Amino acid sequence: MIRFRKKIQRFTYLSPLYSFQPFEGVIETRWDPLTNLTSRIIHFPKKKFEKQEVDIFPRLAPPESCPFCPENIEKMTSKFEKDLFGCERVREDGVTVIPNLLTFDKYCIVAIISEKHFPDILEIVENGYITKGIRVLVELLRRITTRDRQVKYMSINCNYMPMSGSSVLHPHVQAIAGATGTNYHRLMVEKSKSFFRTHGKVFWELLKECESEKMERFVGTIGKTFWYTPYAPKGNMDIGCIFSKSSILDLDETDLCDLETGLKRVIKYFVSENIFGYNFSLFSSVPGNEKSFRVNLRILGRRFLPPVGASDTNYFHTIHLETTAVFTPEEVAEGLRKYWN
Repeated sequence: MIRFRKKIQRFTYLSPLYSFQPFEGVIETRWDPLTNLTSRIIHFPKKKFEKQEVDIFPRLAPPESCPFCPENIEKMTSKFEKDLFGCERVREDGVTVIPNLLTFDKYCIVAIISEKHFPDILEIVENGYITKGIRVLVELLRRITTRDRQVKYMSINCNYMPMSGSSVLHPHVQAIAGATGTNYHRLMVEKSKSFFRTHGKVFWELLKECESEKMERFVGTIGKTFWYTPYAPKGNMDIGCIFSKSSILDLDETDLCDLETGLKRVIKYFVSENIFGYNFSLFSSVPGNEKSFRVNLRILGRRFLPPVGASDTNYFHTIHLETTAVFTPEEVAEGLRKYWN
């Protein structure tokens, strides 16, 4: 019922890297087993990423001009209308939540998860800043859906560091909610529902069984969370996590603790590979689709490309909607497993 489909194409050229001797270029196209979206694995001689200088960022975006630093929040960030949450800004457990200046969805809210302007990437996960932010956002999304029945799609997301597309250096996590899902979120929900209707089984549960049996991309479990590297990756370091719950509104303290433990291991792996930026998205089911869907997370490592610090996304991603990766999911899983034991 679950197919891991791929196609390999080859092209020979004379490479300057090998004294213009014949070199066989190999491109592997993989189809996502749920959505049927394709990703391309570029088979090219690989070496470890060089460590990039990140200390330059606080000089480019100093605390005095940062809207998320404690001394600037009151004068530089937006406020909620009081009838939404009963206050203009939500403050809980060291987290401050404000409306996003950029409205990506009907509800677009930002959790400032640290008072420190530029904590170390490991410090963020070691201190549980991300899960603190998620915990507060889940509660606010619960309140939003109680008062607005038109909200169907919800996700919690993060851009960490400029290489991830973040315009604010200060650590933060975002939630979006509305009646219309993003292309990928909507496609996942629709395909999960179709799979369940056709086979009478939950795709996500079968995927866990398949990946556990194959042991090619399976990383490990923490509590009821299942960690793996998706077969058709969305980038060079793409790691997935599947929860036992269908809605992010149902995530409890145990789920968040398991997520926090997994994120610590993932970030330690990223640092070992000289990856200092990432994106993640935590996707929820929609009302009526709870039986066919499972909350799932995708976290992708991001970096600038040398020598000019180019973006690691290009026309393939932004126009063709096709993702590329140099590292195979199997290689990423092998490296990440070392941090699971």
